[in-house]
Order: sequence, then structure tokens, then C-alpha cells
Amino acid sequence: MNDQNRMNAGAIAGELAQQMIELGLSWSDAIGIFGLAAKAIAQAAAAADEGEPGKFVVKGRRQLLDAFDREVRVVIAPPDSAGNDEVQSNPLLATARRRGQTKLH
Repeated sequence: MNDQNRMNAGAIAGELAQQMIELGLSWSDAIGIFGLAAKAIAQAAAAADEGEPGKFVVKGRRQLLDAFDREVRVVIAPPDSAGNDEVQSNPLLATARRRGQTKLH
């Protein structure tokens, strides 16, 4: 994967994470959904390639686990001290703050 693809993958992952947070999913549910999506993609690839689904699923699982070894940085900005909080324009921040004040599932 080249640098441009890594940047695109990071942007897509960020957008998906934001959508899951906006839906109110727990972190555990969100991770489970990523696992289901990975398996569905592997099965679709097997069908398109007329390959054995089991081999694609094994490779997909390995790719998913390898992704967990990559470094990820999450930044949640504190509210602006002047009262110009950007929460209204950024649902990810609003939800993350709301969830940060509640018990995780």
C-alpha cells in the first residue's frame, strides 16, 4: 500500500468511525461490524475470483488482525475556552464528549 492509499484508507476509517459514533453504537458493536464487513468483503472477493471462500476469509482475517498492529492516533479537541465550541459543527466531537462522560459498554 503506497502513502496515498494509506491516507485514503485512514480517511475512510475515520469517516466510518464517525458514522458509527453518530449512530450511538458501543465500541464493541462498532468493532464487530468491522469484522462482519471484512468477512463480507473476503467472501465477495472469492465469488468474483471464483476462488475458495475459506481461503479468502483466512487471508481477510489475517489482514484485519494486521491492521490492528498499525499505529493510530485519535485526537479529540477540548472545547474552546472562549465558548466558541466546535461541537455544533462536528458531531464526532459532540458524541465523543457525551460518551466520555458515560460508562462504556
